Amino acid sequence: MEIVKIAGIGIAAAIAITLLKESKPEIAILIGVAAGIVIFLTVADMLMTIVTTFTELVTKTGAPAAAISAVMKILGVGYLTEFAAGLAEDTGARGLGDKIVFGGKIIILFLALPIIKAVFEIITSLIG
Repeated sequence: MEIVKIAGIGIAAAIAITLLKESKPEIAILIGVAAGIVIFLTVADMLMTIVTTFTELVTKTGAPAAAISAVMKILGVGYLTEFAAGLAEDTGARGLGDKIVFGGKIIILFLALPIIKAVFEIITSLIG
């Protein structure tokens, strides 16, 4: 199970960071970043499978590719934002993490605009 690997990496990194934070803060930061990268690489194959599955669904169902593409971009921005903000907070830059989250939310809203517009157009056409 991948979650056991991820939890093990996270726990080991957290212990190492706690032990090194006082004496070697720069190494503690590097351990946190390295653990995050290793965890990301652990799930990278799963991410590719998800993208491939969505692509197949679009092909089989005839769903608008633009809509599925927008949803995939939104998910990607959400996950990347959370990951980057977490890294920033781990280095002690909580304010920077908050700004990354804010930027991510604006980008997600921007990417969702075509979907929101299409929904309102459908509602308007059904009402009128």
